[in-house]
Amino acid sequence: MMARGAWGGPAAALLIALVGRVLLLMSGSVSFHADEAVVALMARHILEGERPVFFYGQAYMGSLDAWIVAAAFALGGESVLSIRLAQSALYLGIVAVGYGAAWRMTGRTAAAFMTALLLAVPPVLLALYTTATLGGYNETLLLGGLVWWLAYDVTHEYRRSIWRWGLMGVCAGLGWWTNALIVTYAAPAALLILYAMWRDRRDLTPHLLGVGAALAGFIVGALPWITFNLENDFAGLSFLLGSRSGGDFAGTDVFSLPIEQRLIGLFLIGLPTLIGLRFPWTPDFFLAPVGVIVLAAFALALIGLARSRLPSRSYILGTIGLFCAVYFASRFSFDPTGRYFLPLAIPVYIAFTGAITLLPSRLVQTVITAVVLCYFAAGQIAAASSPPGLTTQFNLDTHLPNDDDGELIAFLDENGLYNGYTNYWISFRLAFLSAERMQYSASLPYKPDLTYTPLDERYPLFRAAADSAERIAYITALLPTVDARLEAIFAERGVTYRQAQIGSFRVYYDFAPAPPRPPLPFIP
Repeated sequence: MMARGAWGGPAAALLIALVGRVLLLMSGSVSFHADEAVVALMARHILEGERPVFFYGQAYMGSLDAWIVAAAFALGGESVLSIRLAQSALYLGIVAVGYGAAWRMTGRTAAAFMTALLLAVPPVLLALYTTATLGGYNETLLLGGLVWWLAYDVTHEYRRSIWRWGLMGVCAGLGWWTNALIVTYAAPAALLILYAMWRDRRDLTPHLLGVGAALAGFIVGALPWITFNLENDFAGLSFLLGSRSGGDFAGTDVFSLPIEQRLIGLFLIGLPTLIGLRFPWTPDFFLAPVGVIVLAAFALALIGLARSRLPSRSYILGTIGLFCAVYFASRFSFDPTGRYFLPLAIPVYIAFTGAITLLPSRLVQTVITAVVLCYFAAGQIAAASSPPGLTTQFNLDTHLPNDDDGELIAFLDENGLYNGYTNYWISFRLAFLSAERMQYSASLPYKPDLTYTPLDERYPLFRAAADSAERIAYITALLPTVDARLEAIFAERGVTYRQAQIGSFRVYYDFAPAPPRPPLPFIP
């Protein structure tokens, strides 16, 4: 237990995190996109009586985040701000867990405080994905950090603490339902428990009772995942196992990369993003000369920790190493944003601060930490003050600024265009921001090569509403190849229409004699 009066450090870190988050929200630089809008729509539908288990159209990424957002809507009304406030509350929990885990792993309040500061003034990757929700990254870090911390507790001083064992299981189960990335915390925790059982093999009773409590807790936490998969032929495993056969759920057709590209993803995309050397939406490096110094500091810290006598060093470094193994063995390596490296934040930052606090000079410790914090802060400021701001889009072709959303909704209201056809990135954002007055089917491609998957239709009721409406519109995002092909289809079928350009959007409407209905032959 921390000594009385030792709460000043975590309180200060939480205050810094809160101020930073308020400033980021006030900047208005974090854009609102369709993935986040789907979570928001799920939350609204939960309040209306629906009970989704997973992100709409998927058999993975559980709906826990939508339930949390639904609670925020019930308290503060349905708005993007309510979503962001819910995520910010979870983020403060991550800062607190980071402090506690660091203190537990190192036994040093200085390391715990430094870890909390790195989480409180994070690189752009962490700032972005703890502000805008894509369905569970905050929960993964929070629940995963608790699992990781509790596993250390129950294999050391608290072997007989049944409530710790049980809580660890519940957190692991909830995390498994929410996002399979929880395995990057749960796997090293399980290995540590197995090692402890071998170490204490002459007195296994506490461990056996604890494992039983943990398994019971896991079943309780993962019950939504278990029930859904029993009813759907274990569809939740398709994405993780790399099925190429397709199916009724999005994600099963996600491609896997060859080993050399996975190495590039690890060393040139993921890890640099985790320390702020690049932003998730661009391959360019940020302030490369300073970033290289920060990268060197982290690398040297890992080496220093490996050579130290810190009792937890094998657990910390093993977690980082095991993550790399999971990265190579799974399909998470296909993503270029670096978001799948988020679970590394807590163990990597603890490894860094644990090594830094071993240095004999307090001044050197302070200077190194200050350089890293200033670099993280500079990255946030630079990203927030220049286009595109902070965006969850890894392809800027699909980044649609929010500047014209209000004007588009006003135009559609004025012309009575409440239904129609558009692409994924417009459909769900438009539906949420219009309180679902606008129900547009996600049946158009959003890529320049016109490729499209019907699995973009995450909410079938929008397609049904569009198909049954007499007056419709087509909305595109000014993508020349999509516009040209759509206009060619209209011409081939002898259809006349009006069009309007509204900022980043183009609206086709008033079709005569009747509008063509999807599916449309986009590929010649």
